[in-house]
Amino acid sequence: MKFLCALSFLLASAVAAAAPFGHLENVSTQRAVFLADKLVQKQPITYCVQKGDFETVTAPLADLALQTQAALNEWTRGVALHIEAAGRSKEFAGLLPLLKGAKFTEVPCDLSKHPAAGAFFLARKNAQEADITVLASAAYCEGHFHRTSSFYTEQMPPAKPFICLQTRYASIPSDKENLSQTGLSDEQKDILTNAKKVLSRTTAPDYSSDDQRRLWILNRLYSYDGPTYLAAVTHEMGHAFGLADEYTGISVDPLYKTAEPVSGIMKRLYDPLGCSEVDGMIILLDRYTHTARTFTSFCGDGVTFVSGVQKVAKNTPTKLRVRPGVLERWSLMPASPTTKAMLYESVRQADALDDDTRTAAASLGEADEIYSRGMVKAGGIRQGSWLFIARRGKQYRTARVQYNASGRVAQVRLVQLTATQAAKYFAEMKTAEKSPLSVDK
Repeated sequence: MKFLCALSFLLASAVAAAAPFGHLENVSTQRAVFLADKLVQKQPITYCVQKGDFETVTAPLADLALQTQAALNEWTRGVALHIEAAGRSKEFAGLLPLLKGAKFTEVPCDLSKHPAAGAFFLARKNAQEADITVLASAAYCEGHFHRTSSFYTEQMPPAKPFICLQTRYASIPSDKENLSQTGLSDEQKDILTNAKKVLSRTTAPDYSSDDQRRLWILNRLYSYDGPTYLAAVTHEMGHAFGLADEYTGISVDPLYKTAEPVSGIMKRLYDPLGCSEVDGMIILLDRYTHTARTFTSFCGDGVTFVSGVQKVAKNTPTKLRVRPGVLERWSLMPASPTTKAMLYESVRQADALDDDTRTAAASLGEADEIYSRGMVKAGGIRQGSWLFIARRGKQYRTARVQYNASGRVAQVRLVQLTATQAAKYFAEMKTAEKSPLSVDK
């Protein structure tokens, strides 16, 4: 793995644009499976790391474990450092003890409940099922799951959540292939020379913002030919706590998501955990502790969060979902922080109607496709007055549908809308596919 890395290249990543954040949808329905639950309960979090036993994984297990421990500490003590460095310790005094007091214990992996694990991993003595398991195995990740990239999942019971890591990443500090220090500063050379110490500092009682800065410089130095284990496991560990990807809209909760897709560790493995990940963790812990808080984003971009939801002056899209015959969009509304409701829109072809749309639009007759628009609460429960437009060729029929508090149709009435007005709703949704939103495809 080459380490030729110009100083200007490192500085470019350090001043990267603020990242957005999003929470995983399952945080609302399966909160106990995420590490945030144990964190707020002040319980020790157990983790284990194991390499594939029937393949060549060059990185020493001790190095992988050290990078995993650093990742866990970044999502807890590292977030606390960001809060303190911003001079906002008093504002978040209730959260700092949780973050700084996080306890992590490494145990031997018990993989007896993992799918087909026996074909890839040997049993360990004194094994224990960890809260989060990290498995470094191309054979398991790709050969068994047919995934070409690393992934996190909590959706394979009875196994507890686990991370499957590909083995192509650079391992700090053992991967020293083609090491070159051309163009590096004295500090960068010192960081490379003391790489293991820089990693180990994440667990020190006096771990500081300067230590954190050096950690991510080290990560960047090892990232010339591709990401590191540190970056990959830090990204996947973000999911383990409850944060979603930012390079795709898959599995993200559109209510607990910012609107501007830029960069950060949950979007790009070359960037450090930054200001918006701090926003995301604060809001995640507030959700788990039922804390209603108003605060401004750590990114300093004029964004304010009210009870965990971004405050907006007008309807602001946060998520698109594209499926065969279906286009959906969710938008925050000015009232969303209070109502916890969103504006939902969709265009569905006739052969891709869901039951709710089919029931509500029954009075509109046959259609090539149907546009719908209205308010939804958690779980997709429809509320209030909805607009439905059925298009058949160049003909349009429109209805207003009233939903009751339980999300059932209470009243349907046909209304008049010009063809020009109706066509605009369809056209706007088609245009939305080209927006910079992270898309769930």
